[in-house]
Amino acid sequence: MFTSTRLKLNKNASECIIKGISDDGGLFICNDFKSFKLNEDLVSLDYNDLAKVILKFFLNDFSNEAIDNIVDKAYSKTNFREQQAKVEAFNNVAFLELYHGPTLAFKDMALTILPHLMVEAKKIQNFKKKTLILTATSGDTGGAALSGFNNVDDVQIVVLYPTKGVSNFQETQMHYYTGKNAYAIAVEGNFDDCQNLVKKVFTSDIELNNLELSSANSINIGRLVPQIVYYFYSYFEMIKKGEIKYGEKINYVVPTGNFGNILACYIAKKMGLFIDKIVCASNENSVLTDFFNNKVYDKNREFYLTNSPAMDILISSNLERLLYLITNNDEKLVNELMMDLKNKGIYQLPVEYHNELNDFYAYSINPKDTVEYIKEVYTKYDYLIDPHTAVAYGAYTKYQNILKGKTVVVSTASPFKFLETVDLVFNTNKDGLEAVEAIANEAKLDVPSILYDIYNSKFNKVVWTKENMEENLRKLIGVIDENC
Repeated sequence: MFTSTRLKLNKNASECIIKGISDDGGLFICNDFKSFKLNEDLVSLDYNDLAKVILKFFLNDFSNEAIDNIVDKAYSKTNFREQQAKVEAFNNVAFLELYHGPTLAFKDMALTILPHLMVEAKKIQNFKKKTLILTATSGDTGGAALSGFNNVDDVQIVVLYPTKGVSNFQETQMHYYTGKNAYAIAVEGNFDDCQNLVKKVFTSDIELNNLELSSANSINIGRLVPQIVYYFYSYFEMIKKGEIKYGEKINYVVPTGNFGNILACYIAKKMGLFIDKIVCASNENSVLTDFFNNKVYDKNREFYLTNSPAMDILISSNLERLLYLITNNDEKLVNELMMDLKNKGIYQLPVEYHNELNDFYAYSINPKDTVEYIKEVYTKYDYLIDPHTAVAYGAYTKYQNILKGKTVVVSTASPFKFLETVDLVFNTNKDGLEAVEAIANEAKLDVPSILYDIYNSKFNKVVWTKENMEENLRKLIGVIDENC
């Protein structure tokens, strides 16, 4: 069963997936992780079968048959060209590639499956209304969500993104997947402006006749749970590659902005996976690094647009779930901290919980060094990474001498999605597909076919100002509701 981070509840998985966020503004969370039965037999499972085991543990009111069908549909050859996830190991460090899905980013690992979970959840709850997915993105979530929910029956989706806070490719990709049920809207502001607007609408008294609001961000538990799978999978792959033995502890370095991907890693550890340290890697927007180092979360600071835009975030929503878990499920305290964040822009973790963060290290990497780490990895390992993975690798270098055992760096996106930065390594002086092909030739990589379709696509851009974005969003929701 699931509860809220701010109020004691008792909800089934299907209810939580449909709603996305609790009525009290909190996030749904399961706190019984220790009952998961980790055993060596799981090592031999392929990705699909492992996902079925983990999803069955969490999705308490889904039938086994439904979960089996959902996983096989989501993680099919149609969506994942070669394999769902891949581990590349070099000496003491390995890279977990999570970008082999339709939008070439780790968000595909969850957003190919969430639409199927949503459809099944509505069946379980006998839910007749259509669903409006309302979500904010700093880049990759938008493309993956629009791709996943494109033309799904009884679902509409609206994605808000900062007009100057995503890469050219990310923006084009989002609009490529718009259609009769899908909208991509640019906002003059940053990701936090988009996310705050989404949360405001969720907790408002907006009147809807034909729609129920939900979310595709990792604030939706149906998005978060599938992300847990690849941590188990990568650990087992390290065993198969002869890098570690079963029971040997390893470390993970995770680039993160909204704290969803790294929270999934922490939950995997709570479930018994043999993880020693988790390194939280941030870019110049170092609010998470400062929190882990100082135990104070302070969003009252300058906001930076960087070359790792998916992490250009000052309000990390999923950190709320971590606060709930490390404070012994103290929903009253979490609510107080979130109110402090809302009203003052800052909160301080009580000293009695400081030691609960000892599982984590944290470090931030600036844009200039991000490029240098792309160069370093390419020179050292003949291996090309994107800027977000470079941020993670940079954080790894900070702690590599004190980390015990092997370390896995989570690689969250294809380098081809961030040509503006990656090309600084190769200096092709080309744009678009010409740059892609030149880099691919130099790095001896295949060009994913979807890149040609996206780069050759055109779109009409709609931009909302910060002053009118709430009014415009309410109008759009009203039109969608009326036409359903």
